[in-house]
Amino acid sequence: PVTYRHRVKILRDDSADGDVDPNYVQYMTGIPCNIVQITGGEIYRGKQIQAETTTVIEFRNLQGLSTEMIFENLISNQQYLIRRILEHHGRDRVLIAEATEVVN
Repeated sequence: PVTYRHRVKILRDDSADGDVDPNYVQYMTGIPCNIVQITGGEIYRGKQIQAETTTVIEFRNLQGLSTEMIFENLISNQQYLIRRILEHHGRDRVLIAEATEVVN
């Protein structure tokens, strides 16, 4: 069995259609997972530098997740935007979320 070292809460966007700024509300909390930073760097967008970190979050299968949600680490309060959700080895028991760390 896999031991999950981290705990996250999942937030979903509750804003009305057409709102520019998302309004995240708690969807689930205390979800055990592993968070692994894969790459990090800076991207030039226009005349601004944007820091970006790619992260992989592994957890047991949860129903109802979407790429419009974010994870928040319960210890560090770091937030991760979900980019893709994949089944681990094609099984329906473990999911892998590819995410981008929100750098404030």
